[in-house]
Amino acid sequence: MQHRLKYTLILAALPLLASAAMAPTTAPTAPVPAVAAKLSPQIARIAATAGTTEGHTLQTRALAAQQLPYGPSPLAARFNSNGQVQVYLHYDAQQGAPAPATLQALGATRILTSPELGVVQAWVPASALYRIAAMTQVARITIPRYAVPARNLAPIGARPREGSVDTQGDQLLGAAQFRTATGLDGSGISVGIISDGVGTVSGSTSSDITQDQSTGDLPTSPAPYVNTAVNGGGSGNEGAAMMEIVYDMAPGAGLGFCGPATDADFITCLNDFAAGNGGFSPTIIADDLGFPGVAMFSNGRFATAVQNFAIAHPNIQLLTAAGNDAQQFWSGTWNPMTISTKISPSPTSTTDAYTYTQAQNFGTAGNPLPYMSFPVAAGDTVTYVVEWDDTWPLSSSATNDPNDYDVFLTDTSGNILACSMGINAGPVSTSTAAPSPSYCDLGSSPGTLTSPGPQPVQGNQYTNNGSSTQTLQLHIYMRNGTPGANLKVLVFANNHSFQLIPNNPVGSIYGQSALPAPYELTTTAISAANVAASNFTIEPYASEGPISFSQPSTGTSTIQKPDFTAVDCVDVTGVGGFGQNNNTTPPSATFCGTSATPEATGAVLALLKSAFPSSTLSSSAMLQAGAQALTSSASNGSGNPNGVYGYGLVNAYNSAAAIAPKPLATISAPAANNTSIQPGGTVSFSGSCSANGAPGSTALAWAFGTGASPSTSTSSSVTVTYATAGTYTATLTCTNNAFNTSTTATRMVTAAVPPPPPASGGGGGGLGLFSLTALAALGAAEAMRRRRIGLRQ
Repeated sequence: MQHRLKYTLILAALPLLASAAMAPTTAPTAPVPAVAAKLSPQIARIAATAGTTEGHTLQTRALAAQQLPYGPSPLAARFNSNGQVQVYLHYDAQQGAPAPATLQALGATRILTSPELGVVQAWVPASALYRIAAMTQVARITIPRYAVPARNLAPIGARPREGSVDTQGDQLLGAAQFRTATGLDGSGISVGIISDGVGTVSGSTSSDITQDQSTGDLPTSPAPYVNTAVNGGGSGNEGAAMMEIVYDMAPGAGLGFCGPATDADFITCLNDFAAGNGGFSPTIIADDLGFPGVAMFSNGRFATAVQNFAIAHPNIQLLTAAGNDAQQFWSGTWNPMTISTKISPSPTSTTDAYTYTQAQNFGTAGNPLPYMSFPVAAGDTVTYVVEWDDTWPLSSSATNDPNDYDVFLTDTSGNILACSMGINAGPVSTSTAAPSPSYCDLGSSPGTLTSPGPQPVQGNQYTNNGSSTQTLQLHIYMRNGTPGANLKVLVFANNHSFQLIPNNPVGSIYGQSALPAPYELTTTAISAANVAASNFTIEPYASEGPISFSQPSTGTSTIQKPDFTAVDCVDVTGVGGFGQNNNTTPPSATFCGTSATPEATGAVLALLKSAFPSSTLSSSAMLQAGAQALTSSASNGSGNPNGVYGYGLVNAYNSAAAIAPKPLATISAPAANNTSIQPGGTVSFSGSCSANGAPGSTALAWAFGTGASPSTSTSSSVTVTYATAGTYTATLTCTNNAFNTSTTATRMVTAAVPPPPPASGGGGGGLGLFSLTALAALGAAEAMRRRRIGLRQ
């Protein structure tokens, strides 16, 4: 089948921002191939155009994208106003990391070494990239893995939802009932939040936190701790909303925040929390971040680092959001259809042109379809990631994967809008002239076109700069070798959600969210309105499990995810314009997405841990104890747990009631189990109740039996009269008032008439045994007396 691709460029009409002055318009001298091969395509292009008009344009466009409400694509290179680009310098442990002083001498700043990921994160001048790549300690230079919060975006054309400032999860997840019953509020437990930001950070406070404190939506003493050493404290407002939810549900819990931009920052946040930086040491850490492009068929280096942290810190429970990728995800196997498409990497040269003969068939044998499709709204940026199950090496110096799929994004006419040809993952050309058809613009990127690099992943981005929604098509072609047959495709936009066609949500959880319990507990979402109406339908965007790992290096395995369900589309203040602010006083907004669930689940867990500080139960077992099991008709929705809801909807009160030990009932008097008295006699009872380590007060109640006086009592000591003969059971009942659980203890009382005295003689009564015995003894004594008299005579 012939499938012709044509290239059309759409240039972003973005205003130029103030940035570093342009250097001379001549590109740096090209490095030797061995050095150039260390640069990822985007970094290679930035290095090759440093100081030129093209390089200045790349920087200006990146700075403009970074100012957008939802930020740039996570696959885009990021600059600062000093003309520096943020990079990962990958190194091997045997070589050691490049020395910070050496990097500083080359103009690098904000240097962060992450041994867990084997990278040095730094902001470096574009003009220094070749010199840094030439260092023997540097194996590769790439852009960092950037974070994406799991906040649900409104569908194209949707109206925003609005609300008040109290999270509905407080009632729906049993937190309010728990606090009323026990009087406990999470005191003694601290919850760390990892998300995008808490507003404009200045020192240890932020404008959003200050606003929340002024309205009572966050505490003033102690104030939430904000880690400003990592990524300057972050940017955005989602962290403030997440802390509001915890404070609504567990107002006594300590709060802390860290806002990473990259996965290296994320690991640093974990380590800083564990080290007690700022005097804040969380028992629970909840995050809502995903890192597109990390391994999805195995635990890559990032997920492995998070797991190792969990192993090293068993007293800290990690919780994370499942993600909002269900509608924008597809998994399946390579199903080739025959094509004949020739693609050139340059509009002026066909030296490296390649003819593709196989494409993924997203249709059927009878109705083949060589692409999946989706809409992108005007002004929105869409990102795609395609992975296959070849080995995902953890070493930065690993050789390139010899197997390769190439990926092309086109419009409905077949014009190429973005491409991933070999290792290419760079943006489209900045030229305004329409190029020749059927080529993938690699710009000035050097390097092979036959491998994606060490890891089996391709990805790119595209911005619709038109004035109307555009339908796009994603094509996957076989490039080289025999790549793994299992494929996963993730497509998402910065500002809107959409439906990928075709779509398969099973397995759409990845990264740290795919780590098995107990290392990470992963939470998914049902809307608060649906739970209130007893409609337990999962949010359509909530990512689903189970997760299938099938890379050769790890073997085949299935991981049960998610673990638990909480509620989203809950009300927060909307400080700083977070969410859909309706400009009320105080402001309010509705927080949708699985981002709203790990901190709500963390608040439930904080209440439980404050109530049972000595419990040996795991965090998962605590939550399971009261979770409402839920199922669906989907193939992955049966059983408990399942791939849609996990163990079900968490509930603080129900878990506490199930976990709480029953009270102890102790009767100290009478000590004997059975007491005998005459009718009309009395028995003194004494008893006590103990909560037995459970929260809540206990109530004592006696029941002494019908006819007893008194028949009941709530006094610990009481004297009871039993006027009538009979057998009585005295029962002491001890009840835990918080959970209405009871325990009893009993004593038996027998009230009996004593036997009549013996008859006084004569009259037909006969002799009793005692009388007969006495008479026999008297007769024997008389016989002995007479014998003695006879002997004397």
